[in-house]
Amino acid sequence: MLKNNNIALVLCGHGSSFDLYKKDFKKNFQIIKRKIRASCYFCFIEKSEPNIENCLKTIKKKGVKKVFFFPFLLFNGEHFEKDIKARVEKLSEKLKLEIKLIKKISLTKEIMPIIEKRITKILKKDKTNVLATFCSGSKNPNVDSELKKYTKILSKNLNIDRFFSYFVGDESKLIKELKKHKNKNNFLIIQPIFLFKGYLQKKNQNFFNELEYKNSYILNTLMTIDDIQNLVVKKLKSTFHITN
Repeated sequence: MLKNNNIALVLCGHGSSFDLYKKDFKKNFQIIKRKIRASCYFCFIEKSEPNIENCLKTIKKKGVKKVFFFPFLLFNGEHFEKDIKARVEKLSEKLKLEIKLIKKISLTKEIMPIIEKRITKILKKDKTNVLATFCSGSKNPNVDSELKKYTKILSKNLNIDRFFSYFVGDESKLIKELKKHKNKNNFLIIQPIFLFKGYLQKKNQNFFNELEYKNSYILNTLMTIDDIQNLVVKKLKSTFHITN
């Protein structure tokens, strides 16, 4: 797609004061921008700049008439409901700017099939495979519910009988559960559900690395996976009706 000065694409991340997150987000932004070949901007919900309002004000000043807004979020928590949907709607009215919210990635329908294929390749036939998923904590019950649903379905698809889901910070609860069974033949598969590298993802990873749990495998962040990166690009291209 050739750049159209009247249309812009905004990629919105959570934001973090952790440099690793900002570096990884911007790296992915540049890759997507190059593949989309449209007027692209980025913003963050909190902790990083530019924030959503400042980003949209900048776009408005450039004479853009229509904005496609893509939230880099996975769960229907407070950030999605209040910080994205509600705030974007208010800013659209305030700035008199047409903003189309692009549907976020589906954790179960789009992400899960890709993760399932990756985990299938590392399952151990001679061990008891155990799946544990982690994500950012939230007071919104939807997040915990969605995490549990994802973990349960994924485990069923992989024929894994023992599975757990927790918020980051609750890693010790998993260890207690594993110790209850005292099964030395466990193979623990850990999936921290994060799109980008960052503070909580690193905290979760360090916890298990320091344990030196030999029979384990930690999956990397989602946007390091080519199939997921391509999924995002395809979704955004379809918004602009780009072929290629």
